[in-house]
Amino acid sequence: MSLQRLGRFSVLVATLTFGCTSPTAPLHVDATVRFAATVEGGCWSLVTTANTVYEPVDLPSAFRIESLPVRVVLGDAPGWVSICGAGPLVHVVLIQKR
Repeated sequence: MSLQRLGRFSVLVATLTFGCTSPTAPLHVDATVRFAATVEGGCWSLVTTANTVYEPVDLPSAFRIESLPVRVVLGDAPGWVSICGAGPLVHVVLIQKR
């Protein structure tokens, strides 16, 4: 396989892998808010009861509490990027404490 073909194949695999892990319809889940400290500051994530990790692009500040149990509705966040790479990027459509 040529190097050019291998590069295209790698891009296709990465696109399918990351594209298939984001919710396409609103996703209703119970989760726990987590904070991961990094060199750049840190990142908030939502860890579901099934141990799936999502990275919210707009987690409200009132819910930025480590280990807070929440019930959340998540939507896709196309076009967003993050340096954290904790999980698929999502919008918080609705959130409440459990």
